[in-house]
Amino acid sequence: MMEFAGGIGKSMAESKLSELAKEVPATKQDIKVLDKPLQFGESKISEKNFLNEDTEKNINTNNFPTRNQELEGKEHPETNVPFEKKSVENNNGEIIDVVVPKFDSDFDAQLPSELNEASDKDQFNECNKQLKEKIEKNPEFGSKFSKEQLEQIMDGETPDGYTWHHDAEKGKMQLVDSTVHAKTGHTGGKSIWGGGSEKR
Repeated sequence: MMEFAGGIGKSMAESKLSELAKEVPATKQDIKVLDKPLQFGESKISEKNFLNEDTEKNINTNNFPTRNQELEGKEHPETNVPFEKKSVENNNGEIIDVVVPKFDSDFDAQLPSELNEASDKDQFNECNKQLKEKIEKNPEFGSKFSKEQLEQIMDGETPDGYTWHHDAEKGKMQLVDSTVHAKTGHTGGKSIWGGGSEKR
């Protein structure tokens, strides 16, 4: 009796499966398509699709935290000095992204590589030397300075009212207004390529 009941149950199950099979529109072709390995060569997807422009641009760069970096694309609220993002080289030769101020400079000096990590005193002496040479070759350039300032420059000193700013670009020094420089909080080149505070 149990065998008979089991036979009926098996028969009903097979019948039900047969009906379901008819309702499913799957064909051998459908199965072949599903079973086909993904051919990347036929797809429009490429490695570049996974990388947006910003990612590609920053593959070989590192963001370097800087003071007032939130002012990128804006001006300092007190001095109106604009802040910009730049890709520059640090003292290890690595390219990094920094947000730094763009000061108005009355003169740009370029340090020789051997002075990049020298003391401020040695760096400023070199900058004052270059400024003096500039004025000696082009006296008209010196017209922006007062008589007292010119005397200081000729004596190899930094003129009153000015500060030598370490720009973010390696070895670049800028003669900028001392007050504006002091009131514009920023990370300077000394920290980026000049060896940091220990080299002061």
